[in-house]
Amino acid sequence: MNVNYRTDETHAHQTIDVSIHSHKSHVFKLLGTTEGIKQWFPELSFEEERAGSQLIFDLGNNEYEYAKITDYHPNDHIGYDWDQGHVDFSLEENGDTVTLTFKESLPFTFETIANDFTGWYFQIQSVKKLAETGQLLSKDAFDFKSKTDEIKQALNLN
Repeated sequence: MNVNYRTDETHAHQTIDVSIHSHKSHVFKLLGTTEGIKQWFPELSFEEERAGSQLIFDLGNNEYEYAKITDYHPNDHIGYDWDQGHVDFSLEENGDTVTLTFKESLPFTFETIANDFTGWYFQIQSVKKLAETGQLLSKDAFDFKSKTDEIKQALNLN
């Protein structure tokens, strides 16, 4: 797994490249369908699996947030606007592995950048494990605080 953090004048950026021992169609199903995404992020569902539609985030208590799907290319690429930021998933097949590239961009006005980046870092690792083994990564086994502190330092957010 290769992770890069950077900033520009207005935003913080996270890029994660991870090799997954699976097929592109299987990984895309986990990322780009309601059936797949609910396995690793149960609060999410697709209104429709297409660009221009929405990803629905169930906050509980009949409260929802919506993310506009900006790109949807089956077995290749998904992008959506999430809160104030943007997330992007791209897949590239390399023999018996798939490279998943995840990119996230958040403006500095977003108050919990490091927490959000940590959450997505965990989720990408969980997608890898799910695609390869059928099991999720345990939240109990992941040190969220240390990762968040590392990201704050890398982005100079302290």
